[in-house]
Amino acid sequence: MLVMMAMKHSPETCPAYESKYRDLSVKWFENVGSITAKYGVKFIDSWTDHPMHTLYALFDTPSMDNMLKCSMDPDMGVGMAFNKIRTFPVMDHKQTLAMIKK
Repeated sequence: MLVMMAMKHSPETCPAYESKYRDLSVKWFENVGSITAKYGVKFIDSWTDHPMHTLYALFDTPSMDNMLKCSMDPDMGVGMAFNKIRTFPVMDHKQTLAMIKK
């Protein structure tokens, strides 16, 4: 199951400019793969929409339960200090096409 996490912060809390959040963000970027692996969740990649101060991270998880447990890990949740986070299931191109063709 693919799960997207969208993390949005304000310009005032942007880790690119605010040292208070920079170290937290660097730690997350450097360790997200090993953090998620503890819960059987695979970190696929992340993309940043810098002008909108939004980061999108894609995960492959065996279940939403695994993803929720992963999200509650203190090292995973550091972004909650300065981001609004939305987590939701997504389908890739092939899955969407197969669903449409049914």
